[in-house]
Amino acid sequence: MYTLNQIAQITNSTFVGTNDYKPSLFLTDSRALQSAENTVFIAIKTNRNNGHNYINNLIKKGVNSFIITENEFDYTFITNKNITFIVTKNSLNSLQTLAAYHRLQFNIPVIGITGSNGKTVVKEWLYQLLKSDFSICRSPKSFNSQIGVPLSVLNLNSSHTLAIFEAGISQPNEMENLQNIIQPTLGIITSIGSAHDEGFKNKEQKIEEKLKLVQHCKNIIVNGLTKNNIPPTLLLKTIVVSQQADANLQFSISKNCLLIKSNTKDYSFQLKFTDAASIANYSTCIAVLFQLGFNETSIQQKLNQLQAIALRLEIKNGINNSLLINDYYNSDLDSLTIALNFLQQQNRRSKKIVIISDIEQSGVLATNLYTQLAHLFQQNKIDLVVGIGKNISINKFLFKNNSLFYSDTNSFIHQLPIINHQFSDATILLKGARSFGFENISRLLQQKSHDTVFEVNLNKLTNNVNYFKDLLQPNTQIMAMVKAMGYGSGSIEIAKTLEHIGINYLAVAYADEGVELRKSQVNLPIMVMSPESDSLDDIINFNLEPEIYSFKLLHEFILKLDQLGITEPYPVHIKIDTGMHRLGFEEKNIEQLITELKKQQQLKIVSIFSHLAASDNQSLDEFTNEQINLFTKISSQLENKIGYTTLKHICNSGAISRFKQAHFNMVRLGIGMYGLGVNANEQTKLENVGVLKTKISQLKTVTKNDTIGYNRNGKIINNTTIAVIPIGYADGFSRQLGNGKHGVYINGHFCKTIGNICMDMCMIDVTTINCNEGDEVLIFETTQQINQLASALNTINYEVLTSVSARVKRIYVYE
Repeated sequence: MYTLNQIAQITNSTFVGTNDYKPSLFLTDSRALQSAENTVFIAIKTNRNNGHNYINNLIKKGVNSFIITENEFDYTFITNKNITFIVTKNSLNSLQTLAAYHRLQFNIPVIGITGSNGKTVVKEWLYQLLKSDFSICRSPKSFNSQIGVPLSVLNLNSSHTLAIFEAGISQPNEMENLQNIIQPTLGIITSIGSAHDEGFKNKEQKIEEKLKLVQHCKNIIVNGLTKNNIPPTLLLKTIVVSQQADANLQFSISKNCLLIKSNTKDYSFQLKFTDAASIANYSTCIAVLFQLGFNETSIQQKLNQLQAIALRLEIKNGINNSLLINDYYNSDLDSLTIALNFLQQQNRRSKKIVIISDIEQSGVLATNLYTQLAHLFQQNKIDLVVGIGKNISINKFLFKNNSLFYSDTNSFIHQLPIINHQFSDATILLKGARSFGFENISRLLQQKSHDTVFEVNLNKLTNNVNYFKDLLQPNTQIMAMVKAMGYGSGSIEIAKTLEHIGINYLAVAYADEGVELRKSQVNLPIMVMSPESDSLDDIINFNLEPEIYSFKLLHEFILKLDQLGITEPYPVHIKIDTGMHRLGFEEKNIEQLITELKKQQQLKIVSIFSHLAASDNQSLDEFTNEQINLFTKISSQLENKIGYTTLKHICNSGAISRFKQAHFNMVRLGIGMYGLGVNANEQTKLENVGVLKTKISQLKTVTKNDTIGYNRNGKIINNTTIAVIPIGYADGFSRQLGNGKHGVYINGHFCKTIGNICMDMCMIDVTTINCNEGDEVLIFETTQQINQLASALNTINYEVLTSVSARVKRIYVYE
């Protein structure tokens, strides 16, 4: 591509160093480093983080070239002559300038896609529809941001004959940068919805911003806007696709057919998916195919091959203590790189395995393609590769000697009983093109369970954490609460994600929870909030940090350190009782505590903290402020006497947004990161992380005067249709919810329980709705539904989440 010196010249930057070469990888996230070889790290400073803070660590890992912003990193102290710095006024701007320059080197059709909804699906569908006709470069996953777009464009190479890039914005004045980088020849707007409304004055401003992407295109396709929304200068080259009569391509649906009416001809296309979102995406893609010159017959042939798009990875527990990561709906090097990063992030088994199909990447010689693939696996230290498909099998000589190859999925499945011992205690990534049917492999490898699952969205968890990060000063740390199975969401997977996104500390209730995290290779500091005498050995052996809340515990822990011969200061956390009157030292104990602490050198006080009793209750704010003031007084007193500064934290989730003056240098984040806010305003900024759902096992009609369930409590007045669903009080669906006191959601309808809740199942009245056996049943999906369930139980939302039984299978999704 370009040498480092050329990059400096292109970006009008200063080249510092003597090592000049052509990097092949551009890295902006230090955690995603796969190979230091030929990697240039672009250190970007954002509101939440500063990439310059990770340069020294990357140098230790072998990275030797960096693009940095002037005055953000002192490179003069770097004595290694092989380290090269490109010093810019703004490293993000330089990345974008380089990508814009790179885009100008290619005279090929470039499709730019924007919109509030559907842009990623349209991009992936266009790739499926056009991959046999073009060698396509496209945005990986949802790389549509100010950073993602330039990284996508830099993937362009001489083999490509078409590019498809998506652009997303969240506020004004962002699209100009993306337009300059993508410079699309064909522009697509998929829809204008409510996403990121908070960043714009009104819908009109958002539309104006979106249209900036397509203003210089030769042709434009718009779906979801009327002609009145489009300026006259753009309307002349725009094809409007909608259900409105004045559309250039007016579409309607009749059973499984999409009817499209143009000025000259009517068309009919058979569809595989008929939900409203898919119909809109179909019509957009068909308009693009018409624009590219395809006729009705060839378009229908392509539509017949169209597959559903899975925009997320799934984590499931597998057989033989394995962990499955499912990403089996596409197979190309860009999406594989993302999946391998996720594998590294979530790995907590003794070995890593990738089961992969033939790669769908037209325009690249097979030998070159599979050489790159083998190199990727080598960089990521994959222990076992299983290749499925004729092309990868032909190139098996490129892979490690222990790799296994099969001509098709059925051949692998046939051999699985013989080789399944090789998949024990492993994290397994399933990565395959949709046509290979890897879901059949997943069914065989995953742990068997009933239809009731708790689905946890790790992206939403990350977004919630970022909301709270934005409320903090840059140097304020976060301790994340992962006790009680991560508030029901699963402590290990949540902890691995939190570790990946830069959380500073974890907290658990009991030592065994911390031990489980350590055994799963979670390396963050972990505070144990309720250490017990019998658990002190485990706390020390697994490098956990106890909360010290009483003189009895203080003496026991010092004695244990003596017995184990530990002389180095051990990290502990001092709990102060400022009014909660649960655990902790009271103000009257502080002088004695100081005396005790000054007598010994075996403890290092990492933090001093307290617990607010009513941070979410506005009527008790006076008491909360009294607690904060008392904590300020006591923590200062302790720090002055012990002679060093500690972390200090009193804010829980409810206090982070309401008592910003009390953040000190650390806050504790619990229920908030799972999507439950302290008030209605905060709730609009958070997303519920977990969805509890099941399926209808059986439908039956019960006649008048009969009864349903134990003790015949479900009395039938009229003939009634019931659905039996496999969730009961042993799963966390309380007996208190029976006999119509609450219900579930089936096909968009709230349906009440009938009869008593059983241990493993319950019955639902579905007389007035249309449903079938196997239909999905939602216990809760939104925060509102969680709160309604809590109200029916006369409890709080915390209890609803933590009551979901451990036997309910957790599925983790990452979009």
